[in-house]
Amino acid sequence: MSLQAKDKLFLTIGGLALVLTSVWAFLEQSKISARGTPLNAPSGGSAYEPKEVKVSMPPSQSWAKAGAQPAGDNWIYNVFTPPKIYYNTYSKQFTVIPPELYVAPVEVGPLVPPPPPRPAIELASVTQPLFRLQLVGYIGNEGNYRGTFNNETTGKTFFGTSGRKIPELNLEIVTFEAKRRKVVVAGGSTIIDVTAFAEVKDTLTGKLYRLDPEKRLPDGPLAATIKLVDGTEKTIKSGDTVKSAEFTYVVGALTLDPPSVVVTRSGGAEAEPIVETLTIPLPVAPAPATPESGGEMMSAPPGMPAEVFPTIK
Repeated sequence: MSLQAKDKLFLTIGGLALVLTSVWAFLEQSKISARGTPLNAPSGGSAYEPKEVKVSMPPSQSWAKAGAQPAGDNWIYNVFTPPKIYYNTYSKQFTVIPPELYVAPVEVGPLVPPPPPRPAIELASVTQPLFRLQLVGYIGNEGNYRGTFNNETTGKTFFGTSGRKIPELNLEIVTFEAKRRKVVVAGGSTIIDVTAFAEVKDTLTGKLYRLDPEKRLPDGPLAATIKLVDGTEKTIKSGDTVKSAEFTYVVGALTLDPPSVVVTRSGGAEAEPIVETLTIPLPVAPAPATPESGGEMMSAPPGMPAEVFPTIK
């Protein structure tokens, strides 16, 4: 076959293929167009009426009420809620609260013994009155010093030196001196200090008293302040008699340092008087605020003291 015949054959086959493809495309396009035509809903018939859908509910079920155990009526183990169990270390017995009666846990601290009952009489302080005249300082300069005195009866302060009389106190200042001196202080330094003193005489008895501004001069019998069982306070001295509660106390010797009072107690159920020494009681330490324990702390049931419940580990 010649080259020209082959070319004509190829052209004929190609043209035929093109025609067939065009016809197929036209037919497929018609089908697609027919499918894209919208459908109209029918306008006849009755209107739509919604109907209620009934859902069947299974019957509710609950746990049966827990019954008591053989140990007792309160030993009830409810679902997920066992009874609260407590142990009394003194009676060696268990106590329980059923779940229905449980309200809220109460934290219990460490066991603290109850404070002892307050005694019928308690010592608060022991004091001694001051001498009626006190030397509290000095004024002036070298060779012209005067003392500063305080009248303990009136509370007034005045200046005085040797030879001054104080008739309202029945006293006379016999000697007053103020001297400068060298004093070695810490570190080896030297300072100049003034020391003063006064000697006064009781014009009625002739007794001499030495006054020092560094310390007050006491005079007179000791006195004590006590607290009675009802909380009231009273000042007493040696030889006094005090009644408190069912007891009677006769006050004996008083001591200033350390403060103490010797009393003789009688009355109550005591057959014979008892001699005892009162001292100032030490302050009571506060109880710890939180328990220091590695175990689980149990709560006290209503109506029972908390101190009988220990920590269970």
